[in-house]
Amino acid sequence: MILKGRFVDRKAELNFLRERYNSGKAELIILYGRRRIGKTYLLRRFLEEANGLYLLAEENETNLGDFSSRLADYFNDPFLRENPIRSWGAFFTYLAGKNSKRLVVVIDEVQYLVRADKGFLSTLQKYWDMHLSSRNIMFILCGSLVSFMEGMLSAKSPIYGRRTGAWKVNEIGFFDLLEFHPIEVETAVKAYAVFGGVPQYWADYNPKKDFWDNLRALILSKGAKYYDEPKYLFKEELRDVSRYFSILRAIALGYTRFGQIADKARIETKSLGKYLNVLEEMGYIREERPVVGKGRAVYRISDAFFNFWFRFVFPRRDEMEMGFDIVEGIKAEFNDYLGFVFENIARQFLVELNRAGKLPFRFTKIGRWWHKNEEIDLVALNERDKKALFVEVKWKDLSEREARGVLKDLERKAELVGLKGWKKSYGIVAKDVGGKEELREEGCLVWDLVDFAQT
Repeated sequence: MILKGRFVDRKAELNFLRERYNSGKAELIILYGRRRIGKTYLLRRFLEEANGLYLLAEENETNLGDFSSRLADYFNDPFLRENPIRSWGAFFTYLAGKNSKRLVVVIDEVQYLVRADKGFLSTLQKYWDMHLSSRNIMFILCGSLVSFMEGMLSAKSPIYGRRTGAWKVNEIGFFDLLEFHPIEVETAVKAYAVFGGVPQYWADYNPKKDFWDNLRALILSKGAKYYDEPKYLFKEELRDVSRYFSILRAIALGYTRFGQIADKARIETKSLGKYLNVLEEMGYIREERPVVGKGRAVYRISDAFFNFWFRFVFPRRDEMEMGFDIVEGIKAEFNDYLGFVFENIARQFLVELNRAGKLPFRFTKIGRWWHKNEEIDLVALNERDKKALFVEVKWKDLSEREARGVLKDLERKAELVGLKGWKKSYGIVAKDVGGKEELREEGCLVWDLVDFAQT
């Protein structure tokens, strides 16, 4: 994401594109991710280096003519201006003829081309095999409809076996997002709880405004930019959104087991699986199991904005339609909601520490653990060396006495996990921990928001 002349995160994605550019051979790259995730920013930044051609498809029948005009301008071709390309075969043939130096061509929102012309991908496959695969070209197909783009990667796709690389652009992590705005870490946690790691949401966040005023301006008022965001995103990919909305509403309210979701969403259990699979493929939910053992699966909403919207906004739509301010009603529940979000951030924090070698051992696996009525927020494991780190996450200020109580109970629960003979470590992540230094001197692993700010 580009912000005030700086490129926030996306280093791995940019390096991937650079490596493919420098490969010395023809490249057919698939790059995709949900809307507002920063794909276009990434591609434009790359094209600044590669001096390539960017073509944006739209939902109309004039894309070929528009692309032809762009080619004429890019190559300064007066003949092409007078004689526009009239078929996709001719389009690919023209590109194949531009072989003197490395050529980068990006087609963004490629799903619109395929919708308008079902044979587009088959034509690409034909001309890739005949001409383009032996040319000095880097072809990038980009799209925002995740299910469609992943379909392009499947064995049923006409271009299956032709792509030379694929990259799904995901959300930016919490600690990289801190580069966006000069706001306090606690406020950043709250913003992450609503906007997750989607760059465009953060770009629209005004750090000069109060957190709740930002939510009013962006989400919590009729006509706001993201007032209907989930409905807009879903209608692009799905015909009937009502059942998916019911499922997401149930999960957002804490009904996370299969049977609970079916009951709350009023969907027969024999049908629920296919809806959950679609949501998982789209990246909106994930199935989660205990990091140790064989506990029953639960389902979580992966997208923070969707989680917030379905829990707090969707059930209050009637109030907003009538012009009521719903902020006070949300505030009453928001602190409890932050607890789960903070657990996700704490996991990212431990991953950062793990990369930096600042933990007692390097873990290779991390997740939650639960059994019956007992649970541990985070368990990090190195199964080869039989070492485990157990961590409780608390979105609250802890006194030294409270922290000691949490650690003592954590040791008790750790024995229930069943890792006999393993070397165990114990830790706490909280908003603030009293007596933090004293606890550390005794060998306890203790972190709070002050440590987050220093990551």
